Amino acid sequence: MKIHIELVTGFLGAGKTSFINSILSESIVEGERILVLQLEHGKKEIKVADYSNSFIVHKLYDINELKEKLISLIRQYNPNRIIVEYNGTINFNTILDVLNEKVYKECCKITTVFFVADGITLKQFIDNLGSFIVPFIQNANMIVVNNTDYCRKELLDQSINKISNINPRAYILKVNNKYSIKATLKEAKVLDNGYLKKLRIKVVNHFKTY
Repeated sequence: MKIHIELVTGFLGAGKTSFINSILSESIVEGERILVLQLEHGKKEIKVADYSNSFIVHKLYDINELKEKLISLIRQYNPNRIIVEYNGTINFNTILDVLNEKVYKECCKITTVFFVADGITLKQFIDNLGSFIVPFIQNANMIVVNNTDYCRKELLDQSINKISNINPRAYILKVNNKYSIKATLKEAKVLDNGYLKKLRIKVVNHFKTY
Protein backbone atom coordinates (compact mmCIF):
# COMPACT_ATOMS: atom_id res chain seq x y z
CA MET A 1 0.00 0.00 0.00
CA LYS A 2 1.36 3.42 -0.94
CA ILE A 3 2.29 6.05 1.62
CA HIS A 4 -0.28 8.83 1.80
CA ILE A 5 1.06 12.35 1.27
CA GLU A 6 -0.87 15.37 2.50
CA LEU A 7 0.20 18.83 1.33
CA VAL A 8 -0.48 21.80 3.59
CA THR A 9 0.00 24.98 1.58
CA GLY A 10 -0.50 28.68 2.17
CA PHE A 11 1.40 31.91 2.69
CA LEU A 12 3.62 32.67 5.67
CA GLY A 13 1.56 33.53 8.75
CA ALA A 14 -1.70 32.03 7.44
CA GLY A 15 -1.74 29.38 10.17
CA LYS A 16 -0.31 26.29 8.42
CA THR A 17 1.68 25.01 11.40
CA SER A 18 -1.25 25.54 13.78
CA PHE A 19 -3.39 23.63 11.28
CA ILE A 20 -0.87 20.76 11.14
CA ASN A 21 -0.80 20.56 14.94
CA SER A 22 -4.58 20.35 14.86
CA ILE A 23 -4.86 17.65 12.18
CA LEU A 24 -2.22 15.60 13.98
CA SER A 25 -4.22 15.81 17.17
CA GLU A 26 -7.51 14.98 15.46
CA SER A 27 -6.48 12.34 12.92
CA ILE A 28 -3.58 10.28 14.26
CA VAL A 29 -4.46 6.69 15.19
CA GLU A 30 -2.73 3.99 17.19
CA GLY A 31 0.31 2.54 15.42
CA GLU A 32 0.43 5.24 12.75
CA ARG A 33 3.86 6.68 11.88
CA ILE A 34 3.89 10.16 10.41
CA LEU A 35 6.75 12.05 8.80
CA VAL A 36 6.26 15.84 8.81
CA LEU A 37 8.42 17.72 6.31
CA GLN A 38 8.58 21.50 6.72
CA LEU A 39 9.64 23.51 3.69
CA GLU A 40 9.03 26.66 5.66
CA HIS A 41 10.53 28.01 8.85
CA GLY A 42 7.97 30.16 10.62
CA LYS A 43 7.75 31.04 14.30
CA LYS A 44 5.26 28.32 15.23
CA GLU A 45 6.63 24.85 16.03
CA ILE A 46 5.15 21.40 15.57
CA LYS A 47 4.26 19.92 18.98
CA VAL A 48 6.64 16.97 18.83
CA ALA A 49 6.42 16.14 22.54
CA ASP A 50 2.72 15.32 22.22
CA TYR A 51 3.38 12.52 19.70
CA SER A 52 7.06 11.68 20.19
CA ASN A 53 6.54 7.97 19.54
CA SER A 54 4.38 8.45 16.48
CA PHE A 55 6.09 10.95 14.21
CA ILE A 56 9.24 12.80 13.28
CA VAL A 57 9.58 16.40 12.09
CA HIS A 58 12.25 17.11 9.50
CA LYS A 59 12.98 20.64 8.30
CA LEU A 60 14.18 21.05 4.72
CA TYR A 61 15.87 24.06 3.21
CA ASP A 62 14.08 24.02 -0.15
CA ILE A 63 12.36 21.89 -2.78
CA ASN A 64 15.71 20.60 -4.08
CA GLU A 65 16.54 19.17 -0.66
CA LEU A 66 13.12 17.48 -0.61
CA LYS A 67 13.89 15.90 -3.96
CA GLU A 68 17.30 14.73 -2.78
CA LYS A 69 16.25 13.34 0.61
CA LEU A 70 12.65 12.10 0.35
CA ILE A 71 13.46 8.50 -0.57
CA SER A 72 16.16 8.19 2.11
CA LEU A 73 13.79 9.69 4.71
CA ILE A 74 11.10 7.18 3.75
CA ARG A 75 13.57 4.32 4.11
CA GLN A 76 14.82 5.66 7.44
CA TYR A 77 11.45 6.30 9.11
CA ASN A 78 9.11 3.93 7.22
CA PRO A 79 6.06 6.21 7.62
CA ASN A 80 2.42 5.41 6.94
CA ARG A 81 1.77 9.03 6.13
CA ILE A 82 3.74 12.13 5.13
CA ILE A 83 2.62 15.70 5.77
CA VAL A 84 4.44 18.39 3.78
CA GLU A 85 4.21 22.01 4.88
CA TYR A 86 4.76 23.99 1.69
CA ASN A 87 5.26 27.75 1.44
CA GLY A 88 2.74 29.48 -0.77
CA THR A 89 5.43 31.70 -2.29
CA ILE A 90 6.82 28.73 -4.24
CA ASN A 91 5.00 27.70 -7.41
CA PHE A 92 2.56 24.89 -6.66
CA ASN A 93 3.42 22.95 -9.81
CA THR A 94 7.02 22.72 -8.62
CA ILE A 95 6.19 20.30 -5.81
CA LEU A 96 3.68 18.42 -7.97
CA ASP A 97 6.40 17.84 -10.57
CA VAL A 98 8.70 16.42 -7.89
CA LEU A 99 6.14 14.13 -6.25
CA ASN A 100 4.88 12.90 -9.62
CA GLU A 101 8.30 11.60 -10.60
CA LYS A 102 8.30 7.84 -11.09
CA VAL A 103 10.59 7.09 -8.13
CA TYR A 104 8.11 8.73 -5.72
CA LYS A 105 4.89 7.62 -7.40
CA GLU A 106 5.94 4.00 -6.99
CA CYS A 107 5.76 4.27 -3.19
CA CYS A 108 3.64 7.38 -2.47
CA LYS A 109 0.49 9.13 -3.57
CA ILE A 110 -0.88 12.59 -2.86
CA THR A 111 -4.21 12.02 -1.12
CA THR A 112 -5.13 15.46 0.21
CA VAL A 113 -4.18 19.08 -0.49
CA PHE A 114 -5.03 21.67 2.15
CA PHE A 115 -4.82 25.39 1.42
CA VAL A 116 -4.71 27.56 4.54
CA ALA A 117 -5.51 31.25 4.03
CA ASP A 118 -5.78 34.30 6.24
CA GLY A 119 -9.31 35.60 5.69
CA ILE A 120 -8.09 39.17 6.20
CA THR A 121 -5.79 39.11 3.14
CA LEU A 122 -7.33 36.33 1.01
CA LYS A 123 -9.29 38.53 -1.40
CA GLN A 124 -6.35 40.90 -1.81
CA PHE A 125 -4.02 38.02 -2.66
CA ILE A 126 -6.45 36.56 -5.20
CA ASP A 127 -6.94 39.96 -6.83
CA ASN A 128 -3.24 40.83 -6.96
CA LEU A 129 -1.58 37.41 -7.30
CA GLY A 130 -4.28 35.59 -9.23
CA SER A 131 -2.18 33.54 -11.64
CA PHE A 132 0.15 32.49 -8.82
CA ILE A 133 -2.34 31.70 -6.05
CA VAL A 134 -5.09 30.13 -8.20
CA PRO A 135 -3.29 26.74 -8.67
CA PHE A 136 -3.14 26.31 -4.88
CA ILE A 137 -6.89 26.90 -4.64
CA GLN A 138 -7.74 24.83 -7.72
CA ASN A 139 -5.88 21.76 -6.42
CA ALA A 140 -7.10 21.95 -2.82
CA ASN A 141 -9.46 19.38 -1.35
CA MET A 142 -9.98 21.58 1.68
CA ILE A 143 -9.60 25.36 1.94
CA VAL A 144 -9.21 26.69 5.46
CA VAL A 145 -10.15 30.36 5.82
CA ASN A 146 -8.55 31.46 9.07
CA ASN A 147 -9.16 34.54 11.26
CA THR A 148 -12.77 35.05 10.25
CA ASP A 149 -13.35 36.78 13.60
CA TYR A 150 -11.30 39.69 12.31
CA CYS A 151 -12.95 40.01 8.88
CA ARG A 152 -15.77 42.27 7.86
CA LYS A 153 -18.73 40.15 6.74
CA GLU A 154 -18.78 41.75 3.29
CA LEU A 155 -15.07 41.04 2.77
CA LEU A 156 -15.41 37.47 4.01
CA ASP A 157 -18.39 36.78 1.74
CA GLN A 158 -16.49 38.13 -1.26
CA SER A 159 -13.49 35.95 -0.44
CA ILE A 160 -15.62 32.81 -0.05
CA ASN A 161 -17.39 33.52 -3.36
CA LYS A 162 -14.07 33.90 -5.14
CA ILE A 163 -12.63 30.61 -3.90
CA SER A 164 -15.94 28.83 -4.53
CA ASN A 165 -15.86 30.00 -8.15
CA ILE A 166 -12.22 28.92 -8.55
CA ASN A 167 -12.76 25.51 -6.95
CA PRO A 168 -16.42 24.55 -6.42
CA ARG A 169 -15.43 21.02 -5.30
CA ALA A 170 -13.32 22.03 -2.30
CA TYR A 171 -14.60 21.82 1.25
CA ILE A 172 -14.35 25.31 2.78
CA LEU A 173 -13.68 25.39 6.51
CA LYS A 174 -14.16 28.78 8.16
CA VAL A 175 -12.13 29.18 11.34
CA ASN A 176 -12.55 32.02 13.84
CA ASN A 177 -8.83 32.18 14.69
CA LYS A 178 -5.78 29.92 15.02
CA TYR A 179 -6.76 28.96 18.57
CA SER A 180 -10.05 27.44 17.41
CA ILE A 181 -8.73 25.36 14.47
CA LYS A 182 -8.72 22.10 16.42
CA ALA A 183 -12.24 22.56 17.77
CA THR A 184 -13.54 23.56 14.34
CA LEU A 185 -11.99 20.49 12.69
CA LYS A 186 -13.41 18.23 15.37
CA GLU A 187 -16.88 19.69 14.98
CA ALA A 188 -16.74 19.44 11.17
CA LYS A 189 -15.82 15.71 11.30
CA VAL A 190 -13.90 15.90 8.04
CA LEU A 191 -10.70 14.03 9.00
CA ASP A 192 -10.07 10.31 8.66
CA ASN A 193 -9.60 8.89 12.17
CA GLY A 194 -12.17 6.13 12.35
CA TYR A 195 -12.24 2.36 12.52
CA LEU A 196 -11.39 1.72 8.86
CA LYS A 197 -8.25 3.85 9.09
CA LYS A 198 -7.15 2.06 12.28
CA LEU A 199 -7.66 -1.29 10.55
CA ARG A 200 -5.73 -0.15 7.45
CA ILE A 201 -2.76 1.04 9.53
CA LYS A 202 -2.71 -2.20 11.49
CA VAL A 203 -2.72 -4.31 8.31
CA VAL A 204 -0.05 -2.22 6.59
CA ASN A 205 2.25 -2.32 9.63
CA HIS A 206 1.78 -6.07 9.93
CA PHE A 207 2.99 -6.69 6.39
CA LYS A 208 5.88 -4.22 6.76
CA THR A 209 7.35 -6.46 9.47
CA TYR A 210 7.72 -9.37 7.03
